[in-house]
Amino acid sequence: MRTTPEQLRRQLAMMLVWAALFWITATVIVVELHGTVQSVRQDTAPAYLDVIKAHAALSDADRAAWLSFRSGEAEFTGPGVAFQDDITNASQEFQRLAALSGGPQLQTASGQLVNYQALVEQADAAYRADTVLETTTSKHELGYAYLTYSSQSMRGPGGLLSSIGDLGAVDRRAVAGPLASVWAAPGLMLVFELAGFLVLRSILLNQRYLKRKFRRRHSPPLMLAVTLVCGLMAWGALVILPAEGSFHAAGGTALPKLVGVWQNQISVVDAQAAKLRAQPSGGLSGGLSVTATQPAGGALDADLAAAANTGGLPVGIPALAVMIAALTWLGIKPRLDEYRE
Repeated sequence: MRTTPEQLRRQLAMMLVWAALFWITATVIVVELHGTVQSVRQDTAPAYLDVIKAHAALSDADRAAWLSFRSGEAEFTGPGVAFQDDITNASQEFQRLAALSGGPQLQTASGQLVNYQALVEQADAAYRADTVLETTTSKHELGYAYLTYSSQSMRGPGGLLSSIGDLGAVDRRAVAGPLASVWAAPGLMLVFELAGFLVLRSILLNQRYLKRKFRRRHSPPLMLAVTLVCGLMAWGALVILPAEGSFHAAGGTALPKLVGVWQNQISVVDAQAAKLRAQPSGGLSGGLSVTATQPAGGALDADLAAAANTGGLPVGIPALAVMIAALTWLGIKPRLDEYRE
C-alpha cells in the first residue's frame, strides 16, 4: 500500500502527464489543421484554378482569332488584341503552374501552346499576303486553312485543351486529398475536448483526494488550473470549429461555385467559336468576363482566409499548458512539504 507522499507524487505525475498530453494533442491538431488549410490555400487550389483559367483563356483565344478573321479586322490587327491578351494570360497561368507543380504534362501543354501560336501566325501571314496582293477572287482560303489547323491542334483529340484537361484532373485530385484529410474531419474537435476532459478529471480527482485526506476544502492553484483548462478548451472550440466550418465551405461550396462560373464561361466561348468556324456570324463580340468570377473568387478567398486563422492558439496552447502544469505542482507541493517537515 502506498504512503501518502507516494500517493501525492503519483497523482502529481499523472496530472503532469495529462497536461503534457493535452498540450501535445492540442498543438498537433491546430498545427496540422492549419497546415492542411495552407496547402489548399497556397498550392493545390491555386494550381487547380490556374488550369481552369488557362483553359478559359485559350478557348477565348480561339474565338477571338476567328472573330478577327471573319470580321476582316485581321487585315489591320491580325488575330486581334483580345487574342494576344488571352495568349498572355494563358502563358502566365502556365508559369504559375510551373512554380506550383510542373511535371511532364505541363511541358507537353506548353509545347502545344507554342505550336498553336505558330499556326495562328501562319494564318495571319497568309491572310495579309492575300490582302497585299489584292486578289479580289481570293477568299483567304490558305489563311482560313491554317486557322482551322490551329483550332484542331487546340480542340482535337490529344490537343492542347485535352492536355490541359489532364492537368486539371491531376490538380482536382490534389485538392480532394486535403479536403478529405483526417486533420480536417469534423470529429477532430472531439479529440481536442477529450484531451481537455482527461486533464480536468485528473485535477478534480486530486482536489477530491486532498479534501478527503487533508480536510482542505479547496486548493486555489488547482481551481485556477481547472479554470485555465476550461478556458483553453473553450478557446479551442471558438477557433477550431469555425475554421473547420470555413474550410468545408471553401471546398464544398465556394470552390465548386467558382469552377462552375469559369466552366459556364468556357461553354459560352466554345459555342461562339464553333459558330464562327462554321460561318461568319454577327454580334458575337462576347468573350470572357473576369468580373463575373470575382464574387465567387472573393467568397473562396474569404473562406480559406477564415479557415487559416489560428486565433493565437499556437502561442496560447503551450503558454497555458505550462501554467496548468505549474499550478498542479503548486497545488500538491504544500501537502508534500507537510510530510517533509
